[in-house]
Amino acid sequence: MKLNTFNDVEKRYHEIKPLVSKYHTLEDNVRPIADRRRKYERIERVHSNKYILRDTLPLESTPQYVNSPWYKKYLELAIERPPITWEKKTNPGGDLTYEEITVRAGINHSYDTSRYNFLREYLPRYMHFNSGSKHFIRHKVVDIEKGVYVGEEGIVRSTTNKYVDRYIPRPEYRWRISATPVTDPDFLLRFRRKDKWPVGVWDFSGPFWPEPRLRVDKHKKNSLKPHIDKFYEWMCIIGPLMPYDDWDYRERMINEINEHKRGVSYFKSLQNPGTLPARLATEIVMDYNHPLRTHLAWHFLTQTDIRGVDTQEAGRKFRNDFNRRANDTFDLQYTEMVQQEN
Repeated sequence: MKLNTFNDVEKRYHEIKPLVSKYHTLEDNVRPIADRRRKYERIERVHSNKYILRDTLPLESTPQYVNSPWYKKYLELAIERPPITWEKKTNPGGDLTYEEITVRAGINHSYDTSRYNFLREYLPRYMHFNSGSKHFIRHKVVDIEKGVYVGEEGIVRSTTNKYVDRYIPRPEYRWRISATPVTDPDFLLRFRRKDKWPVGVWDFSGPFWPEPRLRVDKHKKNSLKPHIDKFYEWMCIIGPLMPYDDWDYRERMINEINEHKRGVSYFKSLQNPGTLPARLATEIVMDYNHPLRTHLAWHFLTQTDIRGVDTQEAGRKFRNDFNRRANDTFDLQYTEMVQQEN
């Protein structure tokens, strides 16, 4: 179900009969958005100009979790920081009324699946939540008719299929000695639209959160580049002859990597059998006679099929893929927080 405007939310609220059961009275005013069995997915009216779309119920409605400090704190935060809030506002001059939607992603650092699914289901049209390695809200770029400014009365068109990703941080979850979880600041994003704008037209109003960006350590990579280039040339020669897609060969490579790591003290405790830690991969690429040099080539070739490289364009793509994976394999990257301002 898509609720695309403030009026949609208001109308839906008044359409729903409050849930009455042995757990909820009429005064509790629990109004499920859609399926009445999913009563925790509900609409709450704060006042005539503010509605909240919630994905949880108060602790009193979930007494089975009262002895869990983690879940108790989770419920408190989920009530304090709801996934979607719709408001109708007026600018300081009082001459412009607009609606604003506030979106919050997960309460946990990861695996807050119910919140993720709620956002995917109930965010308005042309607004999408992504819960991959980075959380962001993707929305369609507003294409404004010449001479008309966002926020002013007038005709506003959305005639482009271009989307913009608005980054929202994942909350970090930490624990005090008292076993009470504490969280980071309230991460949220706000979008505004004029009441008469077409459905799907939104103007992002912030805040802009510092966004993690992967950077290449150029000094470290330059010192290793001659060795990586020689290894790449050698891998391209032996690669087409290597049965890297054969299951028995794969088992042999993994067993020999594990056996080598067991014989080196600083690799003994490392988990993930068959993997090549950055320190070991660096040792291999710098030593032409290393016993695991073929195994490092196997590591790259299982991710990109060299036998399919039969054109100049395919060759460039293969090299680009190798370079990208080399940055990760040899630990040539670091994360930098970049403040976004547009």
